[in-house]
Amino acid sequence: MQNVRELLERRALEYPEKVYLIHGNEETSFQKLNEVTNRIANAIKEMGVKKGDFVSLLVKNCPSFIFIWFAILKLGGIMVPINPRLTVREISYILNHAQPKVVFVGDQSCRLIPELKSKYKQCTNWVFVGEEKPNGTISFADLYRMPAQLEPVSILPNDVAVCLYTSGTTGPPKGVLLSHKSYLLTANSFVHTVKIESSDRLLTANPLFHVNAQFYSVMGTLVAGATFILIERFSASRMWDLIRHYKANKVVMLLAITNILFNRPARSNDADNPAKVVIAGGTPRGHYRDFEKRFGVKLQTIYSLTESPMGIMSPSNSISIDGGIGVPMLRPQSRVENKIKIVDDHDRDVPRGVEGEIIIQNPAVMKGYFKEPSATAEALRGGWLHTGDQGKQDQNGYFYFLGRMKDIIRKKGENISATEVEAVINSHKDVRESAVIGISTVDGAGEEELKAYVVFSRDIQEYDWNRL
Repeated sequence: MQNVRELLERRALEYPEKVYLIHGNEETSFQKLNEVTNRIANAIKEMGVKKGDFVSLLVKNCPSFIFIWFAILKLGGIMVPINPRLTVREISYILNHAQPKVVFVGDQSCRLIPELKSKYKQCTNWVFVGEEKPNGTISFADLYRMPAQLEPVSILPNDVAVCLYTSGTTGPPKGVLLSHKSYLLTANSFVHTVKIESSDRLLTANPLFHVNAQFYSVMGTLVAGATFILIERFSASRMWDLIRHYKANKVVMLLAITNILFNRPARSNDADNPAKVVIAGGTPRGHYRDFEKRFGVKLQTIYSLTESPMGIMSPSNSISIDGGIGVPMLRPQSRVENKIKIVDDHDRDVPRGVEGEIIIQNPAVMKGYFKEPSATAEALRGGWLHTGDQGKQDQNGYFYFLGRMKDIIRKKGENISATEVEAVINSHKDVRESAVIGISTVDGAGEEELKAYVVFSRDIQEYDWNRL
């Protein structure tokens, strides 16, 4: 398959009546998904969208998000999803930078439309995804009236499919350009690594505007011909009940979610659930086995970036290592290589066990940052994606994430990971969260002292930190 459109059309032929998407009480078959996305594609085509054009989504987790997304890709367009929780200033920056021809806005952002339209005046097609559309917008429901047949479009594997804006830590957010090939290779790799079958039911509450939900949950189930269960938003008190209700045997979570679930009071039926595998960014440090035992699941950790969704995962057929992130994700085809290594400040390979920067080379890596040639050249220098993450690889080939390189603290000639120190502090039962920073020493010799900010789960006046 060359692109996402071909994948969806093939699944609609193979599994026409099978339920692909479940959201609340709403079910969508593969055939209906293909038909609905054709109708929406025809509608936005009439609005002037053609191959290579940008279309933005400011929509919460719901079936409409997926319908619009696939419709854009079927035309060879480029989806620009936006976090609905961003401020008007942040959203308007992305709109003006990406210059989308159409903007879809969900009901949760309805009140922002007048101000957004005043700050991004180049767009005349604002589509409201909700009831009772505001003045000056197009009703999303009207798009369903278009024909269900769509004219073919030439879409190549390397054509850009999505522009994901990353949070700007050193300036404005950057638009990461990823191709149809990136979607397909990553999803195939995920399916191979997690061993997803067409009979599986995979659930996530991760946001659809994020790389995680798009590449693993949505595309992974589409590649496998499995059923995808979409939760609108994460609820700690209801998560396991939802997993039971929908009979989900595979669940994709973010690291923050595993932490929250693990820190909740234990219940006698925690392990009484249909989930067999939980895929997450990690677990509370030092509690890997405890998490698996308590909830009766196999945990597979995953490490990736927006710039490289095909990254590192713990294997499904071996015991994972607490604190480790795994090995390079399995290659979906023998000719596809997923190379990952650790290098020093001069991009030279370091011996196993030595800390350095994690760099990645595979065909799913981003094409570049939109309108940012200098940043692209720096990130992809030498043909490798430089992650900016500190890590190491042990003698068995297992990788470890030690933190962002900018979070490394220099003390007495040693590099100390703020992330690792925080993990130790957070391991205490009375600690809710912590943040560790480096404070420059008085002598100005480039050394730092550690300072920790700690939020306790109960009132504590004094604590002996030597006990950690």
